[in-house]
Amino acid sequence: MKTFSLIAAASILSLFATTIVVSGQGASPPAVTPSGEGLPDGPGKDVMVRTCGVCHEPRRAASVRLTRDGWATVVEDMVRRGAKGSDADLAAIVDYLSTNFLGEAPRPLNINSAPQIDFESVLELLRREAAAVVAYREKHGAFKTVDDLKKVPGLDFKKIDSKRDRIVAF
Repeated sequence: MKTFSLIAAASILSLFATTIVVSGQGASPPAVTPSGEGLPDGPGKDVMVRTCGVCHEPRRAASVRLTRDGWATVVEDMVRRGAKGSDADLAAIVDYLSTNFLGEAPRPLNINSAPQIDFESVLELLRREAAAVVAYREKHGAFKTVDDLKKVPGLDFKKIDSKRDRIVAF
């Protein structure tokens, strides 16, 4: 599990490297309107959205599941790369992320409400497969069972079937 956390942390860091490099060269960070939409409510959410949303969409960072130490490492690295926040704010961000996006206790993915990014990150679907699931759901309504995903054109159901224990439909 520790290896996974380190790999996941490295993935997050590489995801944001371009943004940080560009901002470090004197250019303005990309115009991002921070949004907490789709994130669980809880203490620290507003601080996380406000702080992390300066450079990237907060929900993208939170799509990864890490241990508490993994989240602390990511936050420390973001500070080294230019993220601003008080010690209390940074502690609140780590608390929020490790409470709601903990790597050791993955939450099941609700296929009737999950955004496309969660299908990609949690179920490891290709972008086009995840988009197909969301489009099908929007057109045909809620899935009654996980097996209803077999009806989605362009989706390799074997990927879903192998992760059935991580999926719910309600």
